[in-house]
Amino acid sequence: MSARSERITKAYLAGCEEADSPLRHARESLELSETKRRSWPRLLPRPVVVDEAEYRAFGRDLVTVYELVGSLPRRLFDGDFDRFRRSLGIDDRHAALMTRLLGEEPPPLYGRADVYYDGSAFKLLEYNIGSALGGLDMVGTLPKAYLRVPAVAEFAAEHGLGFLDMGSDLAEALRNAGKTIGAGEPVVAIVEGPGGMTTYGHQRRAIAELLEENDVVCRVGEIGDLEFRSGKPYLDGARVDVILRYYGLEEMLEHPDCDALLEPVFRAHENGQVVVWTPTNVFSNKGTLAMLSEFVDAFEPAERAAIERVLPWCRMLGRPGAGPDAGRIDECLERQDQLVYKPTGLYGGQGVVIGPEVDAATWRETLEAGSRTGSLVQEIVRPNLETVIDPETGARSEWYALWAAFMTPSGLSGGGVRAIPPGGTTVITMINNPDVRNTCLFTC
Repeated sequence: MSARSERITKAYLAGCEEADSPLRHARESLELSETKRRSWPRLLPRPVVVDEAEYRAFGRDLVTVYELVGSLPRRLFDGDFDRFRRSLGIDDRHAALMTRLLGEEPPPLYGRADVYYDGSAFKLLEYNIGSALGGLDMVGTLPKAYLRVPAVAEFAAEHGLGFLDMGSDLAEALRNAGKTIGAGEPVVAIVEGPGGMTTYGHQRRAIAELLEENDVVCRVGEIGDLEFRSGKPYLDGARVDVILRYYGLEEMLEHPDCDALLEPVFRAHENGQVVVWTPTNVFSNKGTLAMLSEFVDAFEPAERAAIERVLPWCRMLGRPGAGPDAGRIDECLERQDQLVYKPTGLYGGQGVVIGPEVDAATWRETLEAGSRTGSLVQEIVRPNLETVIDPETGARSEWYALWAAFMTPSGLSGGGVRAIPPGGTTVITMINNPDVRNTCLFTC
């Protein structure tokens, strides 16, 4: 972190030293709706401060990486998209659904970069390119809620703190999407997969609240709740102009009515009756980053520089149906203490194995199995630590921080942090890990 952000963080912590300090208890003073509290029930006791110039410079590199990922079929495969997706291990069935709405140009910039700060620079671990982004409601809500706490507002004014307005940027992006089909003020439907509202309903409603605070009319439901009148989708009796897609491909493929549920949505998008935001997640496959790393010399000098600034060394380990790559496995066995293993098509930390956290036999088994199913290996980046003061006890502790940088067509649009106390695994994910806490960013 910059000297400025470190100095401000130390000042905030100093303001939390006294037991009755309003800063120390700011989290408990947050004014949040019940929906938002249910969406993010486990919050870190304080926000995190980041140097805006440093963060925005990283955001510009993220835009470059996004553009390069979208150019991979042309740059590395002579424009042959089938060769590109097969090299990522994407089979015909998945590809048919992933690319049904994919035009000649890559989808609009929209995604979440998962990032570590290694002590000197931000490093990109994964780039979730597509619409089903977790955390944006928290990123768009918490900074404003913190600034309604008088002690935080006073501190922010004294130190010149601001924030990136994710809610405003997302609202603008969805309005612009609606304009492409002639919808002046679009109705946005946040659409889950079958049964998804049972698990994620409170989070989707929190996103709707965020958008409604930015004057966007929203409806929330499952894909099976959509009704089609002359091809136009309706939800809860209201026409739908833009679908913010939260139905995942894997969950759809597991449903017996997959094609029947998806086909009318596809047709409505193709006929200009609705905009599916975004139309594909094919570029979210983790293997795309391995391609950038392995074939970095195929890019122009400025592009190579951006890749090398933000992307750790990573390589594809294998793809479905392929036999083990003995040479690559041997290399990974030698570098076990330096590498992390990741399945290319999973999310939320599923299947991730940290080399130093397992024994040699488990590491070898993981590599050999992964070489047949689609996976990559990536050089480990050590996360920075954020100091936290417990509001109840005053005890200080250090937490590993996983940063999230949210991107919209306007560029870097917001950020947050997921954090976990040291001592267990360094895989920081909300799935089945009750120790993870979340917070927002203030810029300085």
